[in-house]
Parts: sequence; structure tokens; C-alpha cells
Amino acid sequence: FWKSKITESIHTAYGEKPEEADYPHIYNAAAGTLRSVLAEKYATSAARHSSRGEKRVYYLSMEFLMGRSLRNNLHNLGMTKDFEKAIKSFGADPELVYAHEPDAGLGNGGLGRLAACFLDGLATIEKPAMGYSICYEFGIFRQKLTEGWQTEKPDDWLPGGKAWLAEKREHAVEVRFGGEIEEYWRDGYHHILHRNYDSVLAVPYDMYVPGFDSEDVSRLRLWQAEASGIDMELFNSGLYAEAMRRSSEAKAISSILYPNDNHPDGKALRLKQQYFLVCSSVSDILRRHLAAYGTFENLAEKAAIHINDTHPALVIPELMRQLMDVHSYNWEQAWDVVTRTVSYTNHTVMPEALETWNEDLFALKLPRIHTIVREINRRLCEDLWKCYP
Repeated sequence: FWKSKITESIHTAYGEKPEEADYPHIYNAAAGTLRSVLAEKYATSAARHSSRGEKRVYYLSMEFLMGRSLRNNLHNLGMTKDFEKAIKSFGADPELVYAHEPDAGLGNGGLGRLAACFLDGLATIEKPAMGYSICYEFGIFRQKLTEGWQTEKPDDWLPGGKAWLAEKREHAVEVRFGGEIEEYWRDGYHHILHRNYDSVLAVPYDMYVPGFDSEDVSRLRLWQAEASGIDMELFNSGLYAEAMRRSSEAKAISSILYPNDNHPDGKALRLKQQYFLVCSSVSDILRRHLAAYGTFENLAEKAAIHINDTHPALVIPELMRQLMDVHSYNWEQAWDVVTRTVSYTNHTVMPEALETWNEDLFALKLPRIHTIVREINRRLCEDLWKCYP
């Protein structure tokens, strides 16, 4: 299997024989072949779970520290010996093939590694699971020691790491920032009109994660930010820099894991990153659920949305927003669904580790989410006054 598939892949992509190919070409051919195997295996396991109507886990995390996939995936699938035998038959060293894979450092440490292990573990025990995060262009920094001091270099993992990603542009999601909110009632329904907003396109890329000695494969969906379009009026007026500004600002959202937030622009970018993740992910979850069941009445019975630490906490008001503004639920109906669907893990109880945002910035960047959070707070305080007058 491996010998014929890698030979075919190298010939198709590079017009070479495996014996003539360099290690980056062999690695890319191996990764592409294994990705196809995993995609087919995922489709089979997903169809099996869907036919049983099983509950699905959706795990949202700003970090997924996946590491290197080639060796790990081969091990989980029990294919290591056959793969290495094929590589040696080309006169190549398997260890040097493994070494050409960059480390997918889309995380900082324990939080991201936990998320990665959950995807692996859920597939191992054959529970349907899907992770959501951001497709950062640069992951955790590369460390270089210069005269005994640490210097941080960009970790450009995508040139080699993209071999594991399958683009799913047909499921891209529009994410809106800023603007003004207009509310009005018509025919007994509460309507929301969002004006003068900036929009960003969230494009999904899928990575497959097999379980150990299992028939199941989990899926990690990573969102990459793109400009939703170019302002042709500005461009045709000769304002080229201004026309391209939106593109640059959009791409910044998925450029770097945890940008420095010791200045206002950094804080704003972090907030945009977090909303970008939850808006695109909630849209995707609801789209998938509606296609399968045609209703959200059973969302809590068929979907468990889990927040990994405080970073994706905006999933709660965002799920409220989409149920109310897009799908015409009233507050009580939406809140009932949200409270039964979403769960949360925090990884420390230190106050400085729990995120807070300046309310002016929050209201400026996320005006509709701000009104929903204020209403959640008002209702909570009202309930507390009743319980503890």
C-alpha cells in the first residue's frame, strides 16, 4: 500500500521517482496519502454515528497543541512498520522523513495539549467529537538562545503543516465587528438590524485525528481569517493603501497565537480573535445540526458544546444571539437551550487568569453581544435579589 501510494503521489506532484525525491517531497507525499486515509476513515465513522443519532461533542479552545502528526497518526493506525519499510525501500531514512514535519505549535502548554489529547482520546473510545480553534499562521514562538538569553523567533509552521489541512471553503462564515445595532418590533417579533459593521470571512481547514486502535477519527476545524472583499470604490479612487487595510486587519486575526495585549490594539485584537472563533464555530455547529435534524429543539440532547477555559466564553451570548436574531427564538427559549447545551472547564482559580474586558472596548467591537451580556447580568442580579433580599 505505502510503496505504491507514495510512488504515485511523488510522480503526480513532482514528476519524480521516489528514489530521486528529496525528503520534503517524500514527507509531503506521505502526509497527503495519510490525510486521504484519515478522511475516508472519518467519513465512515461519522456516517455510523449519524445513523445511530448519537450525541456529538464540540470542543472549543483557543489552543490545540497537536505537535507532529505523521508519526503519531501512523502509530495510532498500526501502520508504522509498513510505512517505514516502504521508505527504506526507496533508500531513504524514516527518521529524516519524520524530521521534516514542523511542530504544529498551536498552543502554549497544558491547555492546548489537553485539548489535543481529548480529540485523540474521544476517538479512541469511539465518541463522535469535533474540535474548533484558529488556524494561526504563526504558532508558539521558536526559542533561540543568544549568549545565554532567550530570543523569540516566528514559528512559521504552515508551509509543512498545511499538508494535513483540508480546505472547506464552501462552509466559510461571515463574522461581523463594530457598527450600530437597531432594534424594533414588527408583527409581534423583535428584530435586530446591524449596520455599518466590518466583516471578516472565516475559512475552515480540517485536520483529522485518529484514535488509538480504533475505528474512529475526530475532526479539528481550524478557522483562518480573510477579508470578505476589497472596497473597489476606494481602490478605483487611487486609495490603494486604504483599500488594502481591511485585508491586513482581517488577516491579523489568525496571524499570531496570543498577541501581546499590553496596549489597546493588542487587547482589541485578542477580543476579535475570541469572537472570531466562537461566531464561526457556533454558526458551523448550528448549520450541521439543522441539516441533520431540521430543528434546534433537540440541540441539548444531540450536541454538547464545551468551553476550554475562559477564552471561548463568548460562545454563550453568541449562541443566544444566533438563536434569537437568526432563528427567531425568544429569550426564555434560547436561554433554556444554551444552559442545557454549553459546559465549561476552567484551569485555574486565580483571578488574574480569568479574562476581563474594558466595557467600552467590548461595546465598540461587539455591540449586539454587549447588549446580550448586559441582559444576562440584569436577569442574574434580579434573581439574586429575589433569593437574597
